[in-house]
Amino acid sequence: MRNFMLWLFDNRSTPCEIALFNFWHILYFVLIVGGIITAGVFLKKATVETKNKVFSILSISICALYAFDYFAIPLYNTHECADGYVMYMLDVDKLPFHICTVLCPVVAFVQFNKRFARFREPVAILAIVAPLMYLTYPGSAVGDLSAFCYKVLQTFIYHGVLLAWGYLNLAVGFVKPAFKRCYKVLIGICLIATWAMIGNLTYGTCFDHDGSPHYDWFFLTGSTFPFIPQPLMPFAVIAAVFCVALMVYGLYYLVLYIQNRKCSPSTATEDEVKEEATV
Repeated sequence: MRNFMLWLFDNRSTPCEIALFNFWHILYFVLIVGGIITAGVFLKKATVETKNKVFSILSISICALYAFDYFAIPLYNTHECADGYVMYMLDVDKLPFHICTVLCPVVAFVQFNKRFARFREPVAILAIVAPLMYLTYPGSAVGDLSAFCYKVLQTFIYHGVLLAWGYLNLAVGFVKPAFKRCYKVLIGICLIATWAMIGNLTYGTCFDHDGSPHYDWFFLTGSTFPFIPQPLMPFAVIAAVFCVALMVYGLYYLVLYIQNRKCSPSTATEDEVKEEATV
């Protein structure tokens, strides 16, 4: 049983190794984004009850994927000892200090607790921004890994479901973003950055054998992107995430503008027909 589970969750590199922007990375990205947009088109015509069920399922799936991964981590994050025994290890980086992982409990609170429902807009925007940025540059899921190993599949599916929850909130009209409320997103980013900083300071003694840190939650320590001065890293991350959030607001208004332009001619035609009929 143990050998089978180790084989099932192994970080194998064959077949079909996935790399940044190679065929498998692009395929996963297109399938996830395309599938979510298609789901939004069909879900928009569904009843409110169906929409609520879908969002509940998505929220529960996010939590289930994250929770199950804790049981799977020791099976793919292993170290074979000299005496032949296998040492099972947890992955410190999986603790909920990254923006995508901390959104797991936050989404659940917003979805199932009426007191947190008022934060649905900023959470939905961040649930679009964070997984979309990760799916574009999935650093921990590429390089010397098979596109079909558990670690890669779990990472892409988790971020895909999180992205689906965020995007569908806008697509079906549960959230109608207003630019005047974008400051709430900025506050949310700053709160997450503060939480991530606490994690980085608390677990600051966790290092690999080569001296490199095990952690870089929310990329605040500067170890992931060393070309940016470390003191400026928190401000750079907050600014970058907020800029992408503003782009989401901009795209939302652009889509509304295009839809209104498409509806305008038909409306004008109907008015003209009524006027002609009156004459």
